[in-house]
Amino acid sequence: MKSESAKALDAEARAWVLYFASGENTPEKERAFAVWLAASPDHGAAFERAGQLWDAIADVDDVENILTDHNNIKTLQPRRTMSRRLLLGGGLAAGLACAVGIGLMSFQPAPPEDILLATARGEIRTFTLSDGSKLTLGGASHVRGKFTARTRALQLVDGNAYFDIARDESRPLTVDTGSVQVRVLGTRFDIKKRTGQVSVSVDSGHVRVMADAAARDLHAGDRIVSTAALRLGPVEPFDTEKELSWRSGRLSFVDAPLRDIVADMNQYSDRPVRLAPGAPADLRLTLSFSIQQIGQVLAGLDTAYPIDVREDDTEIVISEGL
Repeated sequence: MKSESAKALDAEARAWVLYFASGENTPEKERAFAVWLAASPDHGAAFERAGQLWDAIADVDDVENILTDHNNIKTLQPRRTMSRRLLLGGGLAAGLACAVGIGLMSFQPAPPEDILLATARGEIRTFTLSDGSKLTLGGASHVRGKFTARTRALQLVDGNAYFDIARDESRPLTVDTGSVQVRVLGTRFDIKKRTGQVSVSVDSGHVRVMADAAARDLHAGDRIVSTAALRLGPVEPFDTEKELSWRSGRLSFVDAPLRDIVADMNQYSDRPVRLAPGAPADLRLTLSFSIQQIGQVLAGLDTAYPIDVREDDTEIVISEGL
């Protein structure tokens, strides 16, 4: 008598037979089938048995229902006569046998794929990954990771990135920032990594953000900030147009501390911008400017706020004004 696990495996195999019989193949399903086949040699054997079963019963009315009822499988025997429908079924069985061959040979798990993406200071660039996902990196940003047949793992090492992730239910994707992990199946979201904090903003879909034992589910229009003091802050709405404007070369801030503005400027400025000891790092500002206008913005801040901006050929220093 078959165990429950063996029955479940046969049911999965029959479901794959019906899927291939439908003719509605998609790349995502084919990848899922490859992963399923590669998980165990028993899967390939079960799939081949299911294909032979189809061949044996292709002229039976309501064969689809029979294949989905595991109680019927033991009562079905090959027919001695060949009807037109059985011939069609035989053709399908040949196709399924071919699918098994493909699955066992060319659908073997692809070798692990190492990912290393980086941009220079001042550069904004979009990369397309092997699964169809697209990553847009801000200036001086760095992403690395590895894709396997079962996992998709990325790490945001520095800077910020906008993730447009292709959906793959068999391979959830995780992004690790060192202090925060983001887990998705397929969606669009933005991560900014600054000294002492990480922000995650969801443009579309749903993500799970984790830090230590804490976890938050974010949906489109939600944003969360993680700091050393507050591992996961409250979920809050954000202005999508302003938060994501950096992708088109524009930096926008709403009531943001000067330290965050300087951090983002440093991804695009031709010279490092530095806050001197005692500079008003907590001064909150609302600004929007092109990455080409950093010098003009700093000159304007020197005039309008109690700060002093001094520059030379190597750096720009912001200090407390008189």
